[in-house]
Amino acid sequence: KKPMTRVARLVVLIGFCGAIGAPGVTAAQRQQLPAEESQQAAGLPLREVQQLLDGYAVIQGQEFLGLNDTQFGQFLPKFKALLETRRRNEMERLRSLMELNRMTNPRGNAQVSDNDLRERLRLLREAESRTASELQKARDAVDQTLDLRQQARFRVFEEQIERRKLQLLMQVRQTRANRLGARSPQ
Repeated sequence: KKPMTRVARLVVLIGFCGAIGAPGVTAAQRQQLPAEESQQAAGLPLREVQQLLDGYAVIQGQEFLGLNDTQFGQFLPKFKALLETRRRNEMERLRSLMELNRMTNPRGNAQVSDNDLRERLRLLREAESRTASELQKARDAVDQTLDLRQQARFRVFEEQIERRKLQLLMQVRQTRANRLGARSPQ
């Protein structure tokens, strides 16, 4: 099987996202991606799927916000920085939560003191505060490239694109699980 190029993957992904969120597509159709496309995305590493989704968000952002070429040139690096800030902070948060899970798992053998738990929770709270500040700065930078109506539309766009990303990632995850289930002996 011939490997897909990055551009081909983006085209497939845009097709996915269109199937998930295109106007006129029924809810039942949005729930299931075409089998072949779903299988192709399921073969990609998660990081690459996320990068392709970011590419999709950029393309959709220009259209959704009605950006002219000059605005788009200013918007693009700031939007990419916002996406990277969001992803980096979410990964840090998940690592902290996994550590808390490990520390408090009743099945584990870890004997963790209250002081260690208190410290881990303090670090998590600090990270969450820092995240809120970093995200606000990144969002403010994006806002500087947009007029007032575009700023309002951008808030709506952020919510819609995050929902679509989650739907696609869930679909890819389900396809991967189905593949693994089909491979395991019955």
